[in-house]
Amino acid sequence: MSRIIAGRFDATLDADAALEALRREGFNRDEIDSFYVAPPGQNAMTPLGGDAPQASAGSRFAGFGAIAGALIGGLIGMLIGLAIDGRYGAVAVLFAAGVGAYVGSFLGTMGNVRGGRRAEASVEHPVEPKAGRLIAVNAERPGMEARALKVLRELGARDVGRADGTWRNGWKDFDPRLPLRRPDRLDAH
Repeated sequence: MSRIIAGRFDATLDADAALEALRREGFNRDEIDSFYVAPPGQNAMTPLGGDAPQASAGSRFAGFGAIAGALIGGLIGMLIGLAIDGRYGAVAVLFAAGVGAYVGSFLGTMGNVRGGRRAEASVEHPVEPKAGRLIAVNAERPGMEARALKVLRELGARDVGRADGTWRNGWKDFDPRLPLRRPDRLDAH
């Protein structure tokens, strides 16, 4: 496994400037990779498209919330339907139960959806990075991690991080669903 430092750029001109600065900093062309990362959900990583079975780590329990909300809402709706004037009978009960289940499933889902946290990200439940051009640097040689970090940060890279991966003519096993680790401890070098 190779040590990889990577950062995302919003503008192509900034990414091109970073490529040149990395070469001036002593990195060889075969130690630098540049590619575009598509927006979350558009990387076709599953057989039916999309990137994961769930949209994100924050939606992991949304299905449970929908079922629980539908059951509770349906029950409340049924009770309201029974309280309505008796001349509509079963129609009012079924209609109110259906509306209650619909509203309850929506509220149950929304109550269980939140923003994902980087610490809980996995391939099944990703907290995906934003789209943009990614510059990845193979920092295997001594002292190169700190140099790569310096260049990427100075030139405005976002989501700068570290990963371990397979490097053969570029980063071969890059997975947009896996977050980069924060390189904070590398700043001391």
